[in-house]
Formats: sequence, C-alpha cells, structure tokens
Amino acid sequence: MSKNKSRNAFFFFMADWKKREEAYGRAFPNGIKDVQQDPECNAEWQSLTKQEKGRFEAMAKNDKITSQISDKDKKTSLGESLIMLQLKEKEALMFYKNMQENIKVLIDTAVNLNFLAELKFCFVHVNWFFSMIVNNTLEYFPAEYTFGVFSLENGIEDVHHTIVSAKIPLGYRREALEISQNSHKIPVEYEGGEIDFAVMYDKLANFLESRKIVDQYPYLYTRKAFTREAQSLIARLCGAAQQDKEQFKIYELESLFVHLANELFKKRKDRDMDLIPVYAHKIFENYTYRFDKGFECHFHKYVDGGPEYCSKSVLQQWAWTLCDEFCAPLNVEMQSGIHQPDRFDRNPNHFNEQSLMSMMNKLQIKNVPQVTPGADLSMTGVSEQHRWNRSSRTYQEEMRRRNESKPVQVVDCSKSQDDTSTSNDKSSITKSASKSAKTPIEERTEYLNEKPLRPPNIDSRMYITSDLIPTDDENFPPIGGRGASIRSRTFQSRKASLGKGSILSPQIYYTLQ
Repeated sequence: MSKNKSRNAFFFFMADWKKREEAYGRAFPNGIKDVQQDPECNAEWQSLTKQEKGRFEAMAKNDKITSQISDKDKKTSLGESLIMLQLKEKEALMFYKNMQENIKVLIDTAVNLNFLAELKFCFVHVNWFFSMIVNNTLEYFPAEYTFGVFSLENGIEDVHHTIVSAKIPLGYRREALEISQNSHKIPVEYEGGEIDFAVMYDKLANFLESRKIVDQYPYLYTRKAFTREAQSLIARLCGAAQQDKEQFKIYELESLFVHLANELFKKRKDRDMDLIPVYAHKIFENYTYRFDKGFECHFHKYVDGGPEYCSKSVLQQWAWTLCDEFCAPLNVEMQSGIHQPDRFDRNPNHFNEQSLMSMMNKLQIKNVPQVTPGADLSMTGVSEQHRWNRSSRTYQEEMRRRNESKPVQVVDCSKSQDDTSTSNDKSSITKSASKSAKTPIEERTEYLNEKPLRPPNIDSRMYITSDLIPTDDENFPPIGGRGASIRSRTFQSRKASLGKGSILSPQIYYTLQ
C-alpha cells in the first residue's frame, strides 16, 4: 500500500472484527491477511445494513483526508494541520448553509399546506459533569439530557428524560462535583439513573422512531450555546451502540426562530422585521419563565434551584417562548399549562386575582452569602450554601429570641466596695436573707466580705513601698548570676569573698511586713 493511498471502509471493518475475535481467544499470525481470507468476516460484512456500514465509511472518509495532508504541512501549537482546519471550516460553512435551507423548506412547506401550527419540532438539552479534550475535540460527559416533541398547537407533547449514573473516569471527579454544585445539583454517580450508554441509545432511538420522515430522524434543535454538548452526547451514544452519528442533525434553535418570525411576524405590528436575527438570540436569554415551577423532573422537584437548570424545565421555557411569539399570528388560543405557565390567566394581557395572590405568596427574600465558584462539597456532600440556608434565623425565630432575652444588668462596683466597710449588722441581715432571692450586687458583696481581694500569686511578705527601695549599688548590689532564686538572694547571708581584695560590706536586708 502506497503512502498516500487511503483505506476503504472494509479495511476498518476488518480491523474492528479482528479486535473482537482476538478478545475471544483467536489468533491471526499473518495479521490482516488472515482476516481478509476468513469467510466469517466476509459473511458478516455482507450482512451489515447501510446504516451499520456508515460508521466505517466515515472512518474511511477521515482517513482519506488525512492521507492527503503532507508531513511538511504547517501545524498549529496544538499539532493541528492548517489544511485540516481549513477543511473543517468549509464543512462547518456547508453544514450551516444546509441547515438554513432545510429549515426554510420545512417552514415553507408547512405554510403552503396550512399545517404550521401542527408541525412538530424536536428539542434537546444536555447538562454535563465535566469536559475533556480528545483528539483536539472538546467532549462533555453528560449528567442529564431531555428530548422533547413540540408543536405550536399542543406545546410539549412528549418527553424523553434521562439522568446519567455512569462511572466518572479517574481524575475528573472533583471537576464533576464543582460543576454539579454550581449548576444542576445532580450527585455524581446518582443512584437510579442509566449506566450503559448503549442502552440509552436504544431508548432514544425508540423514542424518535415514530417521528422519522422518510427513514430519517427529525432535526434536533438546541440553542447555539449548547450545540457542542448535544453533539458530544450524540457521538457518545452512537459510539457505544456502534451506530453512525451522521443520522442525527443538531440544528440551532435561533435559526428556527428566525425562519418562523420571517413568516409569522408579518401579521404582528409590534415587531421590527429588520431586527429579527438579533431578537432571536436575545429572546432565549431572558428570565421570563426561568423560575416557574411544576415542570421539573422527578429529581429537581426536591432540589433548590430546580427550574433554573433542569433540562426538562429548560425545554418548557423554550416552548413557552415560541408560543408567546407565534401562537397569536396562527390564531392558536393560549392555554394555561400548555402554551404558558399555570401562573398566567387564559388572557395573556392580565393576571387573574387567584394567580396574582399565588405569586405574592411565593415571594421570598433571602440574604444568603455568595458561595465561591471553586468551593467544593464537604466530605458529607453538603455545600456551604446549604449550611447557610439552614443555619440562618427566620424572622419569627429572631423575634422569639429577642422577647425571651433578659435585659442587661449593670453592677456598680463602687457600691459593693462601700458595703464591705459596713458593720456586722448589715452582714447578719444579709445572711438572714439568704433564703430569699439575692441580687447580683448582694452576691458580689457577700463574696467580698468573705475573702478580700488581692493580687493573685503574690506572697504577702513581698509588698514593698517606694520609700524602702535602696538605690545605691553598695546596699543593693546587682544580681550575682542567672538561676539564683529571689528567696536565696533576699533571706540568706552572703559569705566574704576569698583571696585578695577588700571584704564586701554586710548586706542590708529588709524584713517585709
């Protein structure tokens, strides 16, 4: 095989077949030649369907592109070929162009046949634990994902929701804990979720099977900011099930909004047609429906911040946004709980009294300190924000604490000292009243009468007045050395020095009274 000759799809199938057979204990001494002559390998290749062969054809296509790149080609700091990057850019532009054309054809066909209100769209949203770079491609490990079928007439009609409990790879657990704490709050390796990605693919395929159009899965719409997460999820599921990921098309929800607005905003006088592309990207960033409860998954119903990050609730927010913009031009009656949250009246121009009172009762004002984004969960799995929420006092608790607290009592110590010099009659009266309740001043006075105050840990003989302290070196010589105790220097006589020299004058000692 020459250096620049690319390998076909059958070559990659043989390599995959060889790897599977070697796992069962078979050996191939001559390598790929023995596999090519094996009748079982050829029979299995002939039995594959077109979709099953698509995975190996995609490998052959990528290998062909790689073989066309010279070793002397310039590369980026990440080791990517500039020619390869240019090819990827061309493919991205071609994909974007096809996306716009396909959406336009879909909308125009529905308008011409007058069934745009019944036209179904499929949404997808993914929450993730961590991201990693594989072959210069950013991949996301899913934590939760939701696929939903939507129409302007019936809102969200059907939902496929899954929480992933697969094992986190080594080295990514801390990042998964931090992202979980700061966003969706789903525990790592949550009990009760799905573990096998191949099983997840089968359930997703069954969910989308009835929505196929001419043996093609429907387009999957998500926001432009979430496109990579959705593509990474599809690639992981298809890779686990050994299916071709090209059968799923991930389109931008903003592009769908633009094509719907170009057709339906003609009937609305309060929308500027020139600003539709900008408006399409801004409308989904608003917080109009972000905190509406009641449409979360079974897990986020009992978690703080459930409607904000739950993927099932996010799909409802997208659906309500589209209904708010396009139901009126299609003369679709807005129904509470379908086209808008339950908090709205059937008339979108005003609230009814019951809905308004319900909203007022749900208002809460919380003063919770900000949590550091990089903070980690404790060993017990409790976040710092959760501790602050549970340890902070409510208004009722604070008022009860103030009512039960005792006033501050000020004790005048000067009066207590005056009471020490009183006669024994007063002390006898104090003792006779011991059975009754004593004030803090009386307790302090009784204590002072029993035991006078003096500086602690000081010998009574050591009180010296300033008049008795000698100041001359002859009568008060310096200390003779380290380690000599005060008692030995004060109460013991000094011996005369031996040898030549004058005898020291006798030391004068003062007896301390």
